[in-house]
Amino acid sequence: MLDDQVKRAMLKWPQVPSVYGWLRLSRRGQWFLIDRGQPGFDPARDGEGSPITSPPIIDFIGRNYECDRRGAWYWQNGPQRAFVRIGIAPLILRVLNEPPRQLLVTHTGFVVERIDRVLGDADGNLLMNTNLGPAAVDDRDIGQLQLTAAEPTADGNDAMLLVLERYPAPAAAGWRIEVCNASGAAALGAELGFVADPAPEAAQEAAQEAAQVGAQEAARKPADDRDPPAA
Repeated sequence: MLDDQVKRAMLKWPQVPSVYGWLRLSRRGQWFLIDRGQPGFDPARDGEGSPITSPPIIDFIGRNYECDRRGAWYWQNGPQRAFVRIGIAPLILRVLNEPPRQLLVTHTGFVVERIDRVLGDADGNLLMNTNLGPAAVDDRDIGQLQLTAAEPTADGNDAMLLVLERYPAPAAAGWRIEVCNASGAAALGAELGFVADPAPEAAQEAAQEAAQVGAQEAARKPADDRDPPAA
């Protein structure tokens, strides 16, 4: 769903390198620009960025916001991809209308047509896989949803149902909210299928491989030989 002018720019300049670490999406769907090129940039002080408030720019980002085959989301800014650091999920959902006939709309302005899965994480967030991609309901809107108690799980834990008539659930009673013990964007990305903090592919693959090798080596060490905890 890219703008025509963006498609033309991509054809005209196909080799423009992507950028990483310049754009952030907050837990409530606010875009932040991390101006790493400013004089005296300090990652500790300036790393969260400044909010983007211009409506035309926000609309432009939203119309040209996609993901690659890795599940890394980016803004196609003309011929250049600006990859996004995700606060909780790539899409943030607002809730419109009254229950149970409510409509879910992304922070980019698109209406959700289908829900495939509903989860609740360890921090009380409500997440979904949708036809548009992985999403989290804006925490300010969760209280507007129709949530009811369900039969306890097999291990005796409480369970909840979400009723949304516009989005038929597999069960007539509603969407059973899966319990997900993940916390934070990185863990949620592994569960829902997105990359929370994209890096160039080679670097990302190397980091993942190093983490896997480190975990395997730690598992092979006898308990007495493992590094002592830091003081």
